[in-house]
Amino acid sequence: MTRTTFVKCCGGMLMVHALLVFSGCTDMGIDPAPAPQGAPAEEDTPATVSFSQTIRPIFANPSVECIGCHGGTNGLSVGTPADLLRGGLHGPAIIPGNSAQSLLVQKLSANPPFGEQMPLGGTPLPDASIQLIRTWIDQGAKDN
Repeated sequence: MTRTTFVKCCGGMLMVHALLVFSGCTDMGIDPAPAPQGAPAEEDTPATVSFSQTIRPIFANPSVECIGCHGGTNGLSVGTPADLLRGGLHGPAIIPGNSAQSLLVQKLSANPPFGEQMPLGGTPLPDASIQLIRTWIDQGAKDN
């Protein structure tokens, strides 16, 4: 490669680099880092999770039977967001905007802070269902 060819090649690369920088491109054409394993893909989580269309059906599923069990046992009902906010013997089941501290998520997950993982004596909810519940709570636990 001659010096002239090398200079032209480097000059072209510098020009492309400058265009990327000045046009607001911050990743310089590098592919984004892959999502961590187990993290839901952005397209898997709806923009807004609806209680009536997404969360209540999880609780009403006959194989889970949360509504049947928690139609008032231990003072807890899971039929409405207001019921979950009111909670039961152990306090509010949800803290809008904070799924990590919400008792509902803790009891649905492995190793709850007390008692057994819910649903009691049943198959644990799939991670995708728990993630939808987390998202709904983090979005403010709206009655939508």
